[in-house]
Amino acid sequence: MAIEKDKKVKRIIQGIIAVLVVGGIIVGAQFGKTKYSSPSDSIKTSGSSGVSTANSSTNDEDLFPIKTATRKDCTLAPFLVADKKGYFKEEGLKLVFTGELNDDAVTPSILSGDNDVADTHPNSLALKVYGGSKIKAVGRSIIEPGPDVDPKLRHMRFYVNKDAVAAGVKTWNDLTNYKGSEKLKSAGYSNTCEDFIPNKISDSKGVSRDKFEWITFESDLQKIQALKLGQVDIIGVHPPFFDAAKEAGLTQIADSSEAGLGEATGVYLYYFSDSFIEKNPDKVAAFVRAMTKAQKWANANVEETAKLTSEFIGTEVKGNHYYSETTEINEETIKPWIEDLVNTGAIPKESIKVDDIITHKFEAK
Repeated sequence: MAIEKDKKVKRIIQGIIAVLVVGGIIVGAQFGKTKYSSPSDSIKTSGSSGVSTANSSTNDEDLFPIKTATRKDCTLAPFLVADKKGYFKEEGLKLVFTGELNDDAVTPSILSGDNDVADTHPNSLALKVYGGSKIKAVGRSIIEPGPDVDPKLRHMRFYVNKDAVAAGVKTWNDLTNYKGSEKLKSAGYSNTCEDFIPNKISDSKGVSRDKFEWITFESDLQKIQALKLGQVDIIGVHPPFFDAAKEAGLTQIADSSEAGLGEATGVYLYYFSDSFIEKNPDKVAAFVRAMTKAQKWANANVEETAKLTSEFIGTEVKGNHYYSETTEINEETIKPWIEDLVNTGAIPKESIKVDDIITHKFEAK
Protein backbone atom coordinates (compact mmCIF):
# COMPACT_ATOMS: atom_id res chain seq x y z
CA MET A 1 0.00 0.00 0.00
CA ALA A 2 2.87 2.39 0.86
CA ILE A 3 4.45 1.79 -2.54
CA GLU A 4 1.17 2.42 -4.33
CA LYS A 5 0.63 5.59 -2.27
CA ASP A 6 4.12 6.84 -3.18
CA LYS A 7 3.47 6.16 -6.86
CA LYS A 8 0.17 8.01 -6.66
CA VAL A 9 1.77 11.02 -4.95
CA LYS A 10 4.53 11.09 -7.55
CA ARG A 11 2.01 10.92 -10.41
CA ILE A 12 0.12 13.84 -8.88
CA ILE A 13 3.31 15.92 -8.58
CA GLN A 14 4.31 15.06 -12.15
CA GLY A 15 0.86 16.06 -13.37
CA ILE A 16 1.08 19.39 -11.58
CA ILE A 17 4.51 20.05 -13.08
CA ALA A 18 3.22 19.24 -16.57
CA VAL A 19 0.45 21.81 -16.12
CA LEU A 20 2.94 24.36 -14.79
CA VAL A 21 5.29 23.81 -17.72
CA VAL A 22 2.45 24.60 -20.12
CA GLY A 23 1.66 27.64 -17.98
CA GLY A 24 5.31 28.65 -18.07
CA ILE A 25 5.29 28.51 -21.86
CA ILE A 26 2.19 30.69 -21.94
CA VAL A 27 3.88 33.12 -19.57
CA GLY A 28 6.93 33.01 -21.82
CA ALA A 29 4.81 34.05 -24.74
CA GLN A 30 3.98 37.21 -22.83
CA PHE A 31 7.63 38.07 -22.24
CA GLY A 32 7.72 39.99 -25.50
CA LYS A 33 5.57 42.60 -23.76
CA THR A 34 8.22 43.01 -21.05
CA LYS A 35 11.44 44.79 -21.86
CA TYR A 36 14.39 42.46 -21.41
CA SER A 37 17.12 44.31 -19.57
CA SER A 38 20.34 44.02 -17.68
CA PRO A 39 20.17 45.22 -14.06
CA SER A 40 22.81 47.79 -15.03
CA ASP A 41 20.25 49.38 -17.33
CA SER A 42 17.98 49.98 -14.33
CA ILE A 43 20.52 51.27 -11.81
CA LYS A 44 22.12 54.68 -11.62
CA THR A 45 25.59 54.31 -13.10
CA SER A 46 27.07 57.29 -11.26
CA GLY A 47 25.56 55.84 -8.11
CA SER A 48 25.71 56.81 -4.49
CA SER A 49 26.65 53.20 -3.81
CA GLY A 50 30.23 53.66 -4.91
CA VAL A 51 29.93 50.54 -7.08
CA SER A 52 31.14 50.84 -10.63
CA THR A 53 31.03 48.53 -13.60
CA ALA A 54 34.39 46.97 -14.40
CA ASN A 55 36.02 48.08 -17.64
CA SER A 56 36.16 45.53 -20.45
CA SER A 57 36.95 45.61 -24.13
CA THR A 58 34.19 43.10 -24.82
CA ASN A 59 31.21 44.54 -26.71
CA ASP A 60 27.78 43.81 -25.27
CA GLU A 61 26.65 42.20 -28.51
CA ASP A 62 29.41 39.60 -28.14
CA LEU A 63 28.23 38.55 -24.68
CA PHE A 64 26.20 35.39 -24.06
CA PRO A 65 22.85 36.26 -22.42
CA ILE A 66 21.95 34.46 -19.19
CA LYS A 67 18.22 34.94 -18.62
CA THR A 68 16.61 34.96 -15.20
CA ALA A 69 13.31 36.17 -13.79
CA THR A 70 13.36 39.68 -12.37
CA ARG A 71 13.26 39.66 -8.59
CA LYS A 72 13.07 42.32 -5.92
CA ASP A 73 13.75 40.21 -2.85
CA CYS A 74 16.54 38.88 -0.68
CA THR A 75 18.08 36.73 -3.46
CA LEU A 76 18.82 39.74 -5.64
CA ALA A 77 22.12 41.12 -4.31
CA PRO A 78 24.74 38.76 -5.83
CA PHE A 79 23.15 39.07 -9.27
CA LEU A 80 23.35 42.85 -9.02
CA VAL A 81 26.95 42.77 -7.85
CA ALA A 82 28.03 40.37 -10.61
CA ASP A 83 26.35 42.58 -13.19
CA LYS A 84 27.36 46.00 -11.90
CA LYS A 85 30.94 45.06 -10.99
CA GLY A 86 31.46 43.55 -14.43
CA TYR A 87 32.04 39.97 -13.26
CA PHE A 88 29.57 38.63 -15.82
CA LYS A 89 31.19 40.65 -18.59
CA GLU A 90 34.63 39.36 -17.60
CA GLU A 91 33.28 35.85 -18.15
CA GLY A 92 31.70 36.68 -21.52
CA LEU A 93 28.18 36.80 -20.12
CA LYS A 94 25.37 39.35 -19.92
CA LEU A 95 22.68 38.98 -17.27
CA VAL A 96 19.19 39.56 -18.62
CA PHE A 97 16.18 40.12 -16.40
CA THR A 98 13.04 38.89 -18.19
CA GLY A 99 10.27 40.15 -15.93
CA GLU A 100 8.77 39.16 -12.61
CA LEU A 101 7.14 35.74 -12.14
CA ASN A 102 5.10 34.10 -9.41
CA ASP A 103 7.11 31.45 -7.57
CA ASP A 104 5.13 28.59 -9.16
CA ALA A 105 6.04 29.78 -12.65
CA VAL A 106 9.82 30.00 -12.18
CA THR A 107 10.79 26.34 -12.70
CA PRO A 108 8.42 25.93 -15.68
CA SER A 109 10.14 28.93 -17.26
CA ILE A 110 13.50 27.18 -16.80
CA LEU A 111 12.18 23.96 -18.33
CA SER A 112 10.64 25.79 -21.28
CA GLY A 113 13.78 27.84 -21.94
CA ASP A 114 12.16 31.21 -21.28
CA ASN A 115 14.71 31.56 -18.47
CA ASP A 116 18.07 29.90 -17.97
CA VAL A 117 18.87 30.08 -14.27
CA ALA A 118 16.96 30.29 -10.99
CA ASP A 119 17.72 29.66 -7.34
CA THR A 120 15.99 27.89 -4.47
CA HIS A 121 16.54 25.92 -1.28
CA PRO A 122 17.49 22.20 -1.39
CA ASN A 123 14.10 20.94 -0.19
CA SER A 124 12.21 22.80 -2.89
CA LEU A 125 14.70 21.63 -5.52
CA ALA A 126 14.42 18.03 -4.31
CA LEU A 127 10.63 18.12 -4.64
CA LYS A 128 10.90 19.50 -8.17
CA VAL A 129 13.33 16.74 -9.16
CA TYR A 130 11.19 14.09 -7.45
CA GLY A 131 8.25 15.33 -9.48
CA GLY A 132 10.14 14.90 -12.74
CA SER A 133 11.82 18.27 -13.39
CA LYS A 134 15.12 17.80 -15.23
CA ILE A 135 17.17 20.38 -13.36
CA LYS A 136 20.43 20.46 -11.41
CA ALA A 137 22.05 22.81 -8.92
CA VAL A 138 25.47 24.02 -10.03
CA GLY A 139 26.56 26.21 -7.11
CA ARG A 140 25.69 27.69 -3.74
CA SER A 141 24.42 31.19 -3.13
CA ILE A 142 23.30 32.01 0.43
CA ILE A 143 24.61 30.23 3.51
CA GLU A 144 24.07 30.88 7.22
CA PRO A 145 26.97 32.92 8.62
CA GLY A 146 28.94 31.88 11.68
CA PRO A 147 28.66 33.55 15.10
CA ASP A 148 31.54 35.92 14.31
CA VAL A 149 29.59 37.54 11.45
CA ASP A 150 27.16 40.44 11.97
CA PRO A 151 23.75 38.97 13.01
CA LYS A 152 21.99 41.18 10.45
CA LEU A 153 23.32 38.79 7.77
CA ARG A 154 21.64 35.71 9.25
CA HIS A 155 19.15 34.04 6.95
CA MET A 156 15.94 34.82 8.83
CA ARG A 157 14.50 36.55 11.89
CA PHE A 158 11.21 35.56 13.48
CA TYR A 159 8.67 38.04 14.82
CA VAL A 160 5.44 38.25 16.81
CA ASN A 161 3.12 41.22 17.32
CA LYS A 162 2.23 43.26 20.40
CA ASP A 163 -0.64 40.91 21.32
CA ALA A 164 1.77 37.99 21.65
CA VAL A 165 4.21 40.08 23.65
CA ALA A 166 1.38 41.16 25.96
CA ALA A 167 0.56 37.48 26.46
CA GLY A 168 4.13 36.79 27.58
CA VAL A 169 5.81 35.63 24.37
CA LYS A 170 9.45 36.71 24.54
CA THR A 171 11.25 33.64 23.18
CA TRP A 172 10.43 30.70 20.90
CA ASN A 173 9.83 28.47 23.93
CA ASP A 174 6.94 30.71 24.98
CA LEU A 175 5.01 29.73 21.85
CA THR A 176 4.18 26.35 23.41
CA ASN A 177 1.46 27.82 25.63
CA TYR A 178 0.50 30.83 23.51
CA LYS A 179 -3.22 30.64 22.65
CA GLY A 180 -3.56 27.34 24.47
CA SER A 181 -4.42 24.42 22.22
CA GLU A 182 -5.14 26.69 19.27
CA LYS A 183 -2.78 26.33 16.33
CA LEU A 184 -0.62 29.34 15.56
CA LYS A 185 -0.84 30.77 12.06
CA SER A 186 2.70 30.96 10.68
CA ALA A 187 3.27 32.87 7.46
CA GLY A 188 5.31 31.01 4.91
CA TYR A 189 5.51 28.51 2.08
CA SER A 190 5.81 24.85 3.03
CA ASN A 191 8.85 22.87 1.88
CA THR A 192 10.99 26.01 1.76
CA CYS A 193 13.18 27.72 4.35
CA GLU A 194 10.01 29.33 5.68
CA ASP A 195 8.88 26.10 7.33
CA PHE A 196 12.15 24.13 7.42
CA ILE A 197 13.99 26.64 9.63
CA PRO A 198 11.20 27.28 12.17
CA ASN A 199 10.52 23.55 12.36
CA LYS A 200 14.19 22.94 13.16
CA ILE A 201 14.10 25.70 15.79
CA SER A 202 10.99 24.09 17.29
CA ASP A 203 12.76 20.73 17.41
CA SER A 204 15.73 22.27 19.23
CA LYS A 205 13.47 24.09 21.72
CA GLY A 206 11.06 21.24 22.40
CA VAL A 207 8.11 23.02 20.77
CA SER A 208 5.80 20.73 18.81
CA ARG A 209 5.72 21.26 15.05
CA ASP A 210 2.00 20.55 15.27
CA LYS A 211 1.60 23.88 17.02
CA PHE A 212 1.78 25.67 13.64
CA GLU A 213 -0.30 25.90 10.49
CA TRP A 214 1.08 27.56 7.37
CA ILE A 215 -0.44 30.54 5.60
CA THR A 216 1.30 31.55 2.36
CA PHE A 217 2.16 35.06 1.26
CA GLU A 218 4.09 36.18 -1.81
CA SER A 219 6.47 38.54 -0.03
CA ASP A 220 8.00 39.39 3.31
CA LEU A 221 6.36 42.81 3.21
CA GLN A 222 2.95 41.13 2.92
CA LYS A 223 3.80 38.93 5.89
CA ILE A 224 4.84 41.95 7.96
CA GLN A 225 1.54 43.67 7.22
CA ALA A 226 -0.45 40.50 8.01
CA LEU A 227 1.23 40.10 11.40
CA LYS A 228 0.77 43.76 12.25
CA LEU A 229 -2.97 43.38 11.53
CA GLY A 230 -3.21 40.16 13.56
CA GLN A 231 -4.03 37.98 10.56
CA VAL A 232 -1.18 35.61 11.49
CA ASP A 233 0.64 34.87 14.75
CA ILE A 234 4.30 34.54 13.77
CA ILE A 235 6.36 35.30 10.69
CA GLY A 236 9.87 34.72 9.41
CA VAL A 237 11.50 37.62 7.58
CA HIS A 238 14.58 37.73 5.36
CA PRO A 239 16.98 40.58 4.88
CA PRO A 240 16.65 43.21 3.53
CA PHE A 241 13.32 43.59 5.38
CA PHE A 242 14.40 43.33 9.03
CA ASP A 243 14.10 47.09 9.43
CA ALA A 244 10.60 47.05 7.95
CA ALA A 245 9.53 44.51 10.61
CA LYS A 246 10.99 46.67 13.37
CA GLU A 247 9.34 49.81 12.01
CA ALA A 248 6.00 47.96 11.97
CA GLY A 249 6.28 47.50 15.75
CA LEU A 250 6.99 43.75 15.63
CA THR A 251 9.13 41.95 18.20
CA GLN A 252 11.90 39.53 17.31
CA ILE A 253 11.86 36.27 19.29
CA ALA A 254 14.45 34.19 17.40
CA ASP A 255 16.69 34.01 14.36
CA SER A 256 17.83 31.25 12.03
CA SER A 257 21.04 30.50 13.95
CA GLU A 258 18.86 28.83 16.60
CA ALA A 259 18.09 25.99 14.18
CA GLY A 260 21.51 24.62 15.12
CA LEU A 261 22.56 23.53 11.63
CA GLY A 262 25.43 25.94 11.00
CA GLU A 263 25.84 27.17 7.44
CA ALA A 264 23.35 24.54 6.21
CA THR A 265 20.51 26.57 7.74
CA GLY A 266 20.39 29.11 4.94
CA VAL A 267 21.85 27.23 2.00
CA TYR A 268 20.50 28.32 -1.37
CA LEU A 269 21.33 26.82 -4.77
CA TYR A 270 21.58 28.10 -8.35
CA TYR A 271 20.06 25.69 -10.85
CA PHE A 272 19.78 25.25 -14.62
CA SER A 273 17.88 22.73 -16.71
CA ASP A 274 19.74 19.53 -17.59
CA SER A 275 19.32 20.53 -21.23
CA PHE A 276 20.97 23.94 -20.78
CA ILE A 277 23.84 22.37 -18.81
CA GLU A 278 24.42 19.77 -21.54
CA LYS A 279 24.36 22.35 -24.35
CA ASN A 280 26.29 25.14 -22.59
CA PRO A 281 28.66 23.71 -19.97
CA ASP A 282 31.21 26.49 -20.56
CA LYS A 283 28.54 29.16 -19.94
CA VAL A 284 27.40 27.47 -16.74
CA ALA A 285 31.01 27.32 -15.54
CA ALA A 286 31.40 31.02 -16.38
CA PHE A 287 28.22 31.83 -14.44
CA VAL A 288 29.46 29.98 -11.36
CA ARG A 289 32.79 31.80 -11.48
CA ALA A 290 31.12 35.20 -11.87
CA MET A 291 28.70 34.60 -9.00
CA THR A 292 31.45 33.37 -6.71
CA LYS A 293 33.41 36.58 -7.35
CA ALA A 294 30.26 38.59 -6.66
CA GLN A 295 29.52 36.72 -3.44
CA LYS A 296 33.02 37.32 -2.09
CA TRP A 297 32.67 41.01 -2.92
CA ALA A 298 29.22 41.22 -1.30
CA ASN A 299 30.49 39.68 1.95
CA ALA A 300 33.45 42.08 2.03
CA ASN A 301 31.37 45.14 1.12
CA VAL A 302 28.12 44.77 3.04
CA GLU A 303 27.11 48.44 3.09
CA GLU A 304 27.85 49.01 -0.59
CA THR A 305 25.93 45.85 -1.51
CA ALA A 306 22.95 47.04 0.53
CA LYS A 307 23.01 50.43 -1.21
CA LEU A 308 23.15 48.77 -4.61
CA THR A 309 20.15 46.61 -3.72
CA SER A 310 18.30 49.67 -2.40
CA GLU A 311 18.73 51.49 -5.71
CA PHE A 312 17.27 48.60 -7.66
CA ILE A 313 14.26 47.69 -5.50
CA GLY A 314 13.42 51.27 -4.49
CA THR A 315 13.36 50.49 -0.77
CA GLU A 316 16.01 51.34 1.81
CA VAL A 317 18.17 48.30 2.52
CA LYS A 318 20.65 48.04 5.37
CA GLY A 319 21.75 44.43 4.92
CA ASN A 320 21.61 41.38 2.70
CA HIS A 321 22.40 37.72 3.16
CA TYR A 322 25.77 36.08 3.72
CA TYR A 323 27.11 34.08 0.77
CA SER A 324 29.29 31.10 0.02
CA GLU A 325 32.77 32.15 -1.09
CA THR A 326 33.66 28.88 -2.78
CA THR A 327 32.36 27.08 -5.86
CA GLU A 328 32.22 23.84 -3.87
CA ILE A 329 28.78 22.48 -2.99
CA ASN A 330 29.14 20.98 0.48
CA GLU A 331 26.87 17.92 0.46
CA GLU A 332 26.59 17.96 4.25
CA THR A 333 24.70 21.27 3.97
CA ILE A 334 22.19 19.68 1.57
CA LYS A 335 21.40 16.46 3.44
CA PRO A 336 19.32 17.93 6.32
CA TRP A 337 16.88 19.50 3.86
CA ILE A 338 16.27 16.21 2.04
CA GLU A 339 16.09 14.24 5.28
CA ASP A 340 13.41 16.60 6.56
CA LEU A 341 11.29 15.96 3.46
CA VAL A 342 11.47 12.25 4.22
CA ASN A 343 10.65 12.76 7.91
CA THR A 344 7.57 14.84 7.07
CA GLY A 345 6.38 12.30 4.48
CA ALA A 346 6.80 14.67 1.54
CA ILE A 347 8.97 12.12 -0.30
CA PRO A 348 9.69 8.42 0.30
CA LYS A 349 12.95 7.38 1.95
CA GLU A 350 15.87 7.08 -0.50
CA SER A 351 13.75 8.39 -3.37
CA ILE A 352 16.04 11.43 -3.74
CA LYS A 353 19.76 11.56 -3.04
CA VAL A 354 22.00 14.61 -2.92
CA ASP A 355 23.59 13.78 -6.27
CA ASP A 356 20.12 13.69 -7.86
CA ILE A 357 19.79 17.44 -7.36
CA ILE A 358 23.35 18.80 -7.63
CA THR A 359 26.40 18.45 -9.83
CA HIS A 360 30.02 19.03 -8.77
CA LYS A 361 31.05 19.48 -12.40
CA PHE A 362 31.48 23.26 -12.14
CA GLU A 363 33.48 23.49 -8.95
CA ALA A 364 36.88 25.12 -9.32
CA LYS A 365 39.72 22.65 -8.88
